[in-house]
Amino acid sequence: MKNLNIENKVLWPVLVILLLGLVPVGVNPSAAANIVGTILGFITGNFGWLFVLFPLMILIFFAWLVFSKFGQIKLGDPDDKPEFSNFSWFAMIFTTGIGAEIMYLSIIEPITFFNAPPFGIESGTLSAAEWAIPYGFFNWGILAWAIYALPSIPMAYALYVKKIPHFRLSAACKPILGKHSEGIPGKIVDIAMMLGLIGVVGTSIGLVAPMIAQLLGEMFNIPVTFGLLVIVIALWVILFGGSVYLGLRKGIKRLSDFNLIIVAAILVFVFLVGPTTFMLDNSIQSIGTMFNDFFNMSLSLGAINNVSFPQDWTVFYWAWWIGYSSLIGLFTARISKGRTIKQVIITQCLIGPVGCWVFFGVFGNYALNLQLSNLVPVNSIMVNSGQTEAIMAVINTLPLSAIIIPLLVIAYLVFSATTFDGASLILSSVASKKLGRTGQPPRIHRLFWALILGGVGIIILAIGGLEAVQLSSVIVGVPMILVFVLMTISFIKSVREDFGQEKSTLIKNSELPLSETQNDQVSEEKEGVLLGKEER
Repeated sequence: MKNLNIENKVLWPVLVILLLGLVPVGVNPSAAANIVGTILGFITGNFGWLFVLFPLMILIFFAWLVFSKFGQIKLGDPDDKPEFSNFSWFAMIFTTGIGAEIMYLSIIEPITFFNAPPFGIESGTLSAAEWAIPYGFFNWGILAWAIYALPSIPMAYALYVKKIPHFRLSAACKPILGKHSEGIPGKIVDIAMMLGLIGVVGTSIGLVAPMIAQLLGEMFNIPVTFGLLVIVIALWVILFGGSVYLGLRKGIKRLSDFNLIIVAAILVFVFLVGPTTFMLDNSIQSIGTMFNDFFNMSLSLGAINNVSFPQDWTVFYWAWWIGYSSLIGLFTARISKGRTIKQVIITQCLIGPVGCWVFFGVFGNYALNLQLSNLVPVNSIMVNSGQTEAIMAVINTLPLSAIIIPLLVIAYLVFSATTFDGASLILSSVASKKLGRTGQPPRIHRLFWALILGGVGIIILAIGGLEAVQLSSVIVGVPMILVFVLMTISFIKSVREDFGQEKSTLIKNSELPLSETQNDQVSEEKEGVLLGKEER
């Protein structure tokens, strides 16, 4: 245990609370879901205003940051180069941040909006169809990725500029919390973050595993049983456990690169064999609709007409992204050494959404066209037989489905594995006292969390408590708004102290400012005593 460098004051409370939380869910899943649903309904109903304002405030903050001198700050030493190529860097951010849910929901969500549209529009009409894709673009768009990006910047700054030895949210709050960041307040922040992360990842396993099992059942003409679900999760554990064990460069990076290539190939195939013109036309129209009604969609809460659509979708989604953002923020920070703050923000807030829009533009429009053309009653299948059956009905309309289905199985497995890879790396990092020379926890520690995540997924499927865990993970993520605000204030305080006008200088012949920390490192490099240089 001593060699694993474990922070026991974080690890054991997380494991104990996780166990205590799963017991009541296992005893009575429906009752647990009702209780948690009531709590979530109270939060989304009374604090919806906070959720819809929060992402917009993030965008305003990022606009200031990108166009200020602080946007040019390099996350690392002046001569640090990016660890990964642009392609691999984006692949890891995108595949970890989105996971296999995008392949699942980009088909189902537009049909759901067609059946239950916003703004009081009549269900199943052409007017409802016009909102099916725009709301998918919105839910997976700029505001969602802004939430993801918010913790990335303070954490990366603390890690690579301030050189903190800990990879935790609490450590990024040190400029405000001071010594309390390593005390009980800091431990509470890290424990809450880990529990929320385990919840959202466990929920992802519960959502995607049945889809993969259904595809395997279709391939081999076998029934979908709980045993098959366990096999799917076992494959995941082997895949992402092995990848986590190999580390960032040999494991997660290669898995992400491969995943992005195979998913892109599937998207291109569907785009070419499907209603290409309809996909292009409706995607462009949907982007226009989304931006035209952007603020209406962002701030709508149904206060006058008393509709629940904003709470059911916008508020819930933003709470869900907040629950996931600790994973994406910490992971993005970890792989962004050598990048500038501006590069990180633009990649996450602009390029990330475009990637999601491609999925909805292809898969979503393909399914919507089947519905509108009366080729496949996707909506009826979804209502009567469930979402998984609806997706299979859509997939079976594709030419060469015998080839596409195995490719989709691989894509689903690898897409999810990259998310679980990142989660295992982050959980083991947060539960470590300090990072080693490699910047990664010991392999056994990382593998331990891979097994924990797989075990939680199996338990959730076995006890049927998916809904309770899903809602709980969102509730746990709610207090993270306060943590992210604290991190942001700490970050602003740090950059103003480090990069104030009177302390600014030039990095060699560039316009990038140097903090006192980086000035000291440059001086030490010139003297040849900087430890980092010796290690290199």
